[in-house]
Amino acid sequence: MNKYNKNLPDGAADIIFGKTLFIRKAVEIFNGVYKDFNYQEIITPALEYYDTFANQPIAQETMYKLSDNSGRLLVLRPDNTTPVARVVSTKLNNSFMKIYYNQNVFRVNPGYSGRKSEIIQSGIEIIGTNGIKTDLYYIETALKILKSTGLNFKLEIGHVGFYKSIIESMSLNPEEKERVRLYIEAKNTGKIDMLNMKSEEYKIIRAIPQLFGGIEVLNEARALAENNRKAMQSLDYLQRLYNILDKAGYGEHIIIDLGIAHEIDYYTGLVIGGYVEGIGESVLSGGRYDNLIANFGRDLPAVGFAVNINLIAKALEDSGRFAELQENEKIGEIVHYDAEDYDTAVNYVEERKRDGVKTELSCFESLRETEEYAAQNGIEHVVYVKE
Repeated sequence: MNKYNKNLPDGAADIIFGKTLFIRKAVEIFNGVYKDFNYQEIITPALEYYDTFANQPIAQETMYKLSDNSGRLLVLRPDNTTPVARVVSTKLNNSFMKIYYNQNVFRVNPGYSGRKSEIIQSGIEIIGTNGIKTDLYYIETALKILKSTGLNFKLEIGHVGFYKSIIESMSLNPEEKERVRLYIEAKNTGKIDMLNMKSEEYKIIRAIPQLFGGIEVLNEARALAENNRKAMQSLDYLQRLYNILDKAGYGEHIIIDLGIAHEIDYYTGLVIGGYVEGIGESVLSGGRYDNLIANFGRDLPAVGFAVNINLIAKALEDSGRFAELQENEKIGEIVHYDAEDYDTAVNYVEERKRDGVKTELSCFESLRETEEYAAQNGIEHVVYVKE
């Protein structure tokens, strides 16, 4: 009966003491960026109806499900963008909105995969416009978010229109197309080599994961898509976007990646991925999704990204970037007192805090216990206060 009372489910983790400081710091600095860009915060419930996500690319087997008192199927929020789309469509009348959030998402991951089932996400959605100026504003927000960490970073930009146009011109069934997409997204050329495809199609598919780097990548892509008008339009858009960003001084941080093949039926244009030093996977991802909100009754274009706060916090801790956070948490003095001298002890603590000394009252009955606690927690001074 008590087999699991001391254990956690696969993918769950406790965040303890000093680790929480870096979570809070990441959220704090990101909120500062959002406010500078005039985004407005939204909070949605952790519980949603399953139907809210039924038409989204999130596989049903990755959702945590439960039921309410009436037997209706609920899920723990597996994604933040879809609930925002629901709120925009059902609760708000604005035609243009810039929204940010900081809240957890829950996804079932395969056992022993090492991936967290509960992730703290921070992100933004720009809703109501779909021109290049909106995409520039969106990219600049992502760049400022990555820069605010103080870590070396890169931002990949791509366009699903390129890949979608290429793959739709090939003689592949839906299952084969999805398999190819997953291999390209993972840059798994070994798996691609095992596909049974026409030689010309194989040559193109094999090249796409390699279309990664500077602006020269676009010329390589044009050679592959010379007869595909829609693919060429996507490349022209990326060229224009890159040129503007480079002129603004962001070129050194931008990488072109035409192998970003996020869920193709979900994203409709620009896609991005962000990386920081010390973390071997993307910490930021997103793109344009102009068809999602229409599922809830309003036809509004949108673009957004989400940041994995757990990964950012690890990067900050490992880098020593905010080492003073833990230093600032250290207690300088602990005050031992007799119960009858409580008022005197409280006044002393308040006085020391005004002097800038982090001080706390002891909860222990004996001076020896207070001294042992101080030694275990690196507290330099034990003060015995009597009236």
